[in-house]
Amino acid sequence: MKVFQRETHLRTAGWLAVRDITDEVTEAVRESAVQDGIACIYSPHTTCCVRVNEFEQGFLEDFSELLRRLCPPDSYYAHDDWDRRTENICPEDMDKGNGHSHCMAMLLGGAGESVPLRNGELQLGQWQRVLFIELDRERDRRWIVQVVGH
Repeated sequence: MKVFQRETHLRTAGWLAVRDITDEVTEAVRESAVQDGIACIYSPHTTCCVRVNEFEQGFLEDFSELLRRLCPPDSYYAHDDWDRRTENICPEDMDKGNGHSHCMAMLLGGAGESVPLRNGELQLGQWQRVLFIELDRERDRRWIVQVVGH
């Protein structure tokens, strides 16, 4: 059994920016030399995530609009109420709240994806891509791919 891990750092463009990281994940899989197993792609940040879907402009616009309707940034969020909030305080969040970003993250589920490997290749569907999605403002981020198998 082999275990390989790579961490990638990036600066995001800000709220609802989507970056296709499929080629970087594929490169990590090749470097791992794992032929059959699984690649776990994970974001260790609460307000961004990794998802598998199509990287198609119409879909990305629809997805962004849906999230804006479900979690509008100009609504009240207790997370952003500094008269109430007493824990997990990040000073930069006090300038501009990100309660809407946390709510979006919860709606989208976990922070990562697992993709099966066969013969050293990601078993993605024809149009599927691995996407890194920023739900908050422009920030320095990182994502991790861990490849496990033989």
